[in-house]
Amino acid sequence: MNKKVVKDIFLVVLFTVFAAQLRVHPFDTTFRIGLGVMVFAMGCLYKKQLPVLWTGVFVTLTILGFRTGITVLSGEVRLVESIVMHLPGSLYYTFFAVILRYSNVLSLENKPVHRGFALGAIDFSSNLFEIALRFVIVQEFIEGSSFYIHLLSLLFIALLRMFFVTGLYATSQNQRLRLMRRAEKKKLEQLVLLTSSLQAEVFFLQKSSRDMEQLTKESYEIYKSLMEKQERELAKKALQISRMMHEVKHDYTRINTGLKKLLKAPERTEYSFSEILDLSISVHQSYSQDTKKDIRFTKDMELDFFPKDPLVWTSILNNILANGVEAIQEKGDIHIELREMNGELLLKITDSGRGIDPKDLKHIFIPGFSNKLDQTSGCYSNGLGLSHVENLVEFFKGNIEVVSKKGEGTAFLIQVGKNHGFRGENSEL
Repeated sequence: MNKKVVKDIFLVVLFTVFAAQLRVHPFDTTFRIGLGVMVFAMGCLYKKQLPVLWTGVFVTLTILGFRTGITVLSGEVRLVESIVMHLPGSLYYTFFAVILRYSNVLSLENKPVHRGFALGAIDFSSNLFEIALRFVIVQEFIEGSSFYIHLLSLLFIALLRMFFVTGLYATSQNQRLRLMRRAEKKKLEQLVLLTSSLQAEVFFLQKSSRDMEQLTKESYEIYKSLMEKQERELAKKALQISRMMHEVKHDYTRINTGLKKLLKAPERTEYSFSEILDLSISVHQSYSQDTKKDIRFTKDMELDFFPKDPLVWTSILNNILANGVEAIQEKGDIHIELREMNGELLLKITDSGRGIDPKDLKHIFIPGFSNKLDQTSGCYSNGLGLSHVENLVEFFKGNIEVVSKKGEGTAFLIQVGKNHGFRGENSEL
């Protein structure tokens, strides 16, 4: 036996002996009914690794020694007489433990009613064993016409206290299961949040790899064009940029592959717009928290669809949401709406930020223009985000408009034909 099992036996024995002293004498004999068996049964149910038979034997010896010692010290009877008098009541626990050990009562985990009746039957049988033992050893017997009534009373009491034990155990187990499920749910939520965040990073890494690949091709085309024009110095720089982009792309690909293996998730080949939007919102919610801003993201979608190019939509959402987060000073809202009207998709993204000055509205899509100052570096943004969005919307043969009021917020309205935004005719969910 290891230390834990020995400790469990000691505790069960200790509390059983203490509870056994809380008893009543229902008949005009030394036969008693106590609470010790309830504690003993509860201990056997709770402690799955408890050696039931040995624990019953230890309870018997301890109760016999305890009761004998008290009787002898009180001067009521002699030692041998005291042992004989208390032996039947002490052996009750050994008999109870033997039946409990060699029956399947402890395995009735999901059948509390069956277990209650079974434990009641064991309790009643143990009481009959004690009564018979008292008759043999000390010639005590329940006499009179009330014998059968007393037996029925013993049966009722046995069932009552064992059903109480079973009910108490079932209640405690249910509470324990609720606590475990609550803890597991919390862990699962944390795992899902972590996995979702990593999946978002994988998705954006995939997009960045595509961007790098496109930039590599364009840089190489610039290199060839410059070589044809005999602009060797500039061509050399363009080639160097192309090579660096190629290396960065490979680095991104390696990171992306590693994250996918870590997540052990199947590679996605298609994303719905709602999934892309949820990923973008998740990323920018984290971004807003990192920048100590309290921003509430809400959405209202009348439809969902599978985009022809999810990475393009991701880039559009990413840039506009980032623009909204940066426009909000400390606290605000960003709301995304998706509608369908006359065969066209209408996407509206509204933020409650500082708004855009009317004189700047006509310049916001010009590459390099920006009125956003980085508080950390003291430099203005490079102003490429919104110009990139305009190019991507034009890729879908759509158009983008901006409505803004200084100090109240900004709304971006994107209008794209379904034939250019949807992937196939049956792409609606």
